[in-house]
Amino acid sequence: MKIEIINALTDVNQKGPAWQIEQVKSGNSDELWLATPHEDAVYLVKNLGLDPTKVFDIYAQSYLTDIDETTGIWWGDLSVPNDAQLVVYPDWSKYVISQGQVLAKVRWFGHSKRIVQAVVWQDIDGEIDYKDIYLRNGKLFAKQYFSEGQLLNTNFYFGQNNVMVEDYYFEGQRNFVYAQQQKYASAENYILHTLAQYPENDYRITQLQRVPNLSAKHTTLTIIDDIVDEQGRILPNLEKILKDDTHNVSSVLVDKKNYRLLRLSGLPVKKVHRLN
Repeated sequence: MKIEIINALTDVNQKGPAWQIEQVKSGNSDELWLATPHEDAVYLVKNLGLDPTKVFDIYAQSYLTDIDETTGIWWGDLSVPNDAQLVVYPDWSKYVISQGQVLAKVRWFGHSKRIVQAVVWQDIDGEIDYKDIYLRNGKLFAKQYFSEGQLLNTNFYFGQNNVMVEDYYFEGQRNFVYAQQQKYASAENYILHTLAQYPENDYRITQLQRVPNLSAKHTTLTIIDDIVDEQGRILPNLEKILKDDTHNVSSVLVDKKNYRLLRLSGLPVKKVHRLN
């Protein structure tokens, strides 16, 4: 299968990911794969005109499925401590308050009837303690734990009863991932390990800056944007790919203008092909 891989659904307004989505919608590519999980992925991909069953969450290692939004947690049904109240202010900020103290901040899903998306619980000093993140059907997507405002750990449930994937952080950097009873040195290693389980797939990416963490063996890089920097020099990441015969990116597709530019650059061009 021809698979378009993008880093995240927050990137869909960029030229490359937008082009990839159109490839899937038009049938030129078979599926869209996401490297970054998102609690509202089903709603977002449906708004993009995609069939959720043709969108694969690499982190969850599963395809998206349609969900019943009518079962989501309505804000008034959110479970709170016995003496606490749910308060919505005129600016639409939302809090769980007990005896004048803010216990948590609440976020609703956009374009929903006050369905809870996340609850950010605070410690006694007002610092974030942990965060509950939900799917639109009310099931738990993830829990995040913090210390002194710094993220320490994310447990992904993906709507299941048990933790499916765990991310661990140190000094603001994600330093290892635990999934399916295996430990991975980084999120990139986990993603690449998952991609390697499907060697028959033809992987396509467009995000040059994401090449290290999205490119399995024999990946095709399609460049929709310019291939030069502000000084007119070939982008270093692209130059590295073209000079490295062992790089996982084995083919680079560019438009007519960039194809001509690369032919004149003096760089190796055996990987370079014209984009139809």
